[in-house]
Amino acid sequence: MRVPDGLIGAADLRLWLGAFLLLAMPLCLVLALAVPLGEVADEPSHLMRAASLAQGQLVGHRETITRPDGRAAIAAGVRVDRVWEALARTREPADARIAAAPVDPAVGTGPWGGAGAFAPLYTIATYVPVFYGPAAAGLGLGHALDLSARASARLGRLFNVAAYGLVGACALVLARRGRAWLFAVLALPMALSLAASFNQDGLIVATAILAAALLTVETDAPPGRRRYAAAAVLVALILLAKPPYAPIALMLLLPLPSGTWRQVGAGLLPRLALVAAVVLPAALWTVYATATIATPVPRAAYEAGPLWQGERPATFLGTDPAAQLRVLTADPVRFVTVPARFLLSVKHLVMLSEGTVGILGWHDRHLPKIVVWLWIAALATAAAGSGGRREGGASLALMVFAAGLAFWLVLLSQYLSWTNVGDPRVDGPQGRYLLPILPLFALTMANAATGSRRRVLRFAPIALAAIGLAVVPFATL
Repeated sequence: MRVPDGLIGAADLRLWLGAFLLLAMPLCLVLALAVPLGEVADEPSHLMRAASLAQGQLVGHRETITRPDGRAAIAAGVRVDRVWEALARTREPADARIAAAPVDPAVGTGPWGGAGAFAPLYTIATYVPVFYGPAAAGLGLGHALDLSARASARLGRLFNVAAYGLVGACALVLARRGRAWLFAVLALPMALSLAASFNQDGLIVATAILAAALLTVETDAPPGRRRYAAAAVLVALILLAKPPYAPIALMLLLPLPSGTWRQVGAGLLPRLALVAAVVLPAALWTVYATATIATPVPRAAYEAGPLWQGERPATFLGTDPAAQLRVLTADPVRFVTVPARFLLSVKHLVMLSEGTVGILGWHDRHLPKIVVWLWIAALATAAAGSGGRREGGASLALMVFAAGLAFWLVLLSQYLSWTNVGDPRVDGPQGRYLLPILPLFALTMANAATGSRRRVLRFAPIALAAIGLAVVPFATL
């Protein structure tokens, strides 16, 4: 007897939503409570960004600071209570691989909220603050309740966890296909670690998943059009926070229209216009932030690398995006070869794969290798068990193109804003930068028929989420 599609859909929803709430979110909560403040990548700076938002500073600004070598420099940052830096700086600012002196237990036990001092945040000071909202609300509530800075910081983390859980649950409820894939991305240890901290990237990942989930229905009927509009707004917010991910807006072109060339063109034109409208705010913000907020990241004095074609000696005291752009434009093929050199390294590909699953802490807390490779296999089986392609090959090709272009732009942004001038390699890319891109592929998947052998493959991420609940906390402490 054939099981009605409605019953299959309800059972599918209960399975993935239940696994998310009972396996993934408890791990996220454990990480929020157990991991020391500041022991997640870039968390001290993200914490100060959220604290500044809680105190009414919507954007960062520039101020003159004195570097450790005595030189004056312009830095992008915020004004914030000094307690946050003292409380969260668990690593040496000059080298995150070196642990700082233990934080005095008395730090952060008193009231907070003063105007404080200028804190240089550099790139993080340029971010649109939308994804800091939950953490800032938690800090603000802690201040209103007269909680200590330590207690308020935990509350801020818990607000981020709650927001991640809410957005993730909504995505699973609203998705009509690809739930196994979306669950797998939500439950990755790396995503949960980010969500359990002040780092905005956790909520960016969840928002990308929700945007993809909204697009897993036909957009012709009014409910579909409302979901499509909501997805467009979510993508615009993601791009405002992280402009290099602009190509993920191409998800708004699906499903691709069919028919004659004229019909296809007529169907694509309004959607291409919407994609441009979604990307435009991010482009405008990038221009504004570059002109008024962004500053170089200071470094110890160094000689420009071999790709520099200007005069020698060429000594730089930090990053220099303008000089780095001259390096690329001096030989335009470098726009391709510099990122390609990174991607064609087996070492880098292994690092990216492991980092997508989870290299925690400051990219120095490794999960057991067997867990990493089982998670990679689980991602593959989640895709394979989703019944193959729902859309045609053109849709899959478009999503592969969008994903590749997005990561290429991420690599270029790392080269321009983080890599020393003239260096032939890209410095800093991590596997976690792939997380907002992965949800795209849910749009090419279909749900397997009930009883299909391939359908069983989809359950692998649930098993890995259960294993992670037992293993991941020990790897982070």
